[in-house]
Amino acid sequence: MKKLIVVFSCFAILGIANAQQANDYFPAQTGFGWNFKVTPLDSLNNPIPSASVFRVDSFASVTNFNGKLANIVPTKYGPLQTILVQPFTDSLFYSPEGTNGFEYFNISRIDEFLIQLDSLQLDPNFSFLDFFTSLQDWYSVYRFAANVNSEYTLILVDTTISTYPLRFEYLAQRLQDETIETVLGNFNCKKFLTEWKVSYLFLPPPFPPIELINTKDSIWIAPDNWVVQDIIPTQHFDLTTVGIGVVTIPGLETKLTDEIVSVKNEEPIASEFILEQNYPNPFNPSTKIKFAVPSNFKSEMSNVSLKVYNVLGNEVAVLVNEEKSEGSYEVEFTGTGLASGIYFYKLQAGSFIETRKMILLK
Repeated sequence: MKKLIVVFSCFAILGIANAQQANDYFPAQTGFGWNFKVTPLDSLNNPIPSASVFRVDSFASVTNFNGKLANIVPTKYGPLQTILVQPFTDSLFYSPEGTNGFEYFNISRIDEFLIQLDSLQLDPNFSFLDFFTSLQDWYSVYRFAANVNSEYTLILVDTTISTYPLRFEYLAQRLQDETIETVLGNFNCKKFLTEWKVSYLFLPPPFPPIELINTKDSIWIAPDNWVVQDIIPTQHFDLTTVGIGVVTIPGLETKLTDEIVSVKNEEPIASEFILEQNYPNPFNPSTKIKFAVPSNFKSEMSNVSLKVYNVLGNEVAVLVNEEKSEGSYEVEFTGTGLASGIYFYKLQAGSFIETRKMILLK
């Protein structure tokens, strides 16, 4: 019996050792970059090339973020003509741990949509922005050792909106491995499916919920490259049950591209004021903000001010308030002592005024 126990223990150890590690799929060194072409899909899931935009991601750093050692990947979208000179506008956060790849869910890319939903005042006692903000956290989205086609729940929350009891779920599953062809060659990928599901709790258990929305997102992850393809099909939802009607959510196809060519990494002299998106964003507790002053600004003889405000418009910090000569500048903002939430930073110089948004998460 002891020998059998030893044998089974060895098999168990070997199984753990041979299980695919999430870290094997993420690039080993900072500086790694991804170039993607993002193409909308029509109602029949056919690509619309004329509406394509481009996306650039860059593995910038590894640092502690909200309780995990995070790989921070700044990201930006734009047309082919300007994508390389645009500033990064957002950040993605990944944390490979053992056989699980954690991803930080944040609302920075959907906060304006949530604010618009709140403006409809579907329920004066419910805030979509507050609800999804409460869900911001790390989730083990990519479970490399999970059984194929075995679904796992990442989020399950029941709430009520305008008298309708609803269930919000964030689900994922590992699908069969798949080899895909890309502009950089063929990759043998781990494939995952993630789903956001909204259901109507029409009757209490044991009666099943009535599914209203189920968005599906297929993701292909290649060794040493991480995500190399992401496809969200166009989906149609019949919401007549809750008095809305049929809703269509257009799909997106994100694939690696070789259309983006490299340019010299030079810091050009600014011909106009530039205020870049803070990095990282979201942040905790510090973030950096870059701005540029043009060569002709001295003629205005005005101060340059960079200030931070909360959502009520109250000033919470003055980062710059002085005359500046032409050139590029970077300042750091630390949110120590401030509550989590959305903040705005405003650059003002003479007649130039520009405001951007950032998110502090604690």
